[in-house]
Amino acid sequence: MAALTPFVNAYAPGISGTLHKALYRLHVAHLRGHSRKAPLARLASMDPARVKIPDTEDGRRLRAALRGIRPA
Repeated sequence: MAALTPFVNAYAPGISGTLHKALYRLHVAHLRGHSRKAPLARLASMDPARVKIPDTEDGRRLRAALRGIRPA
């Protein structure tokens, strides 16, 4: 959750719209206490090597987090 915060609290240039939407849905589910299963599944289905993420410290942390939730 910490890795996605910089990308949902304010507009982050260089991030794909699809990824931003998925991160936002996970963030809202977390805040509202709803199930995070569906938003996490959506993020886990994305290929961290191909998704558009800025090459910043926060971007690298987000990419590493996405790699961590992908199924083996």
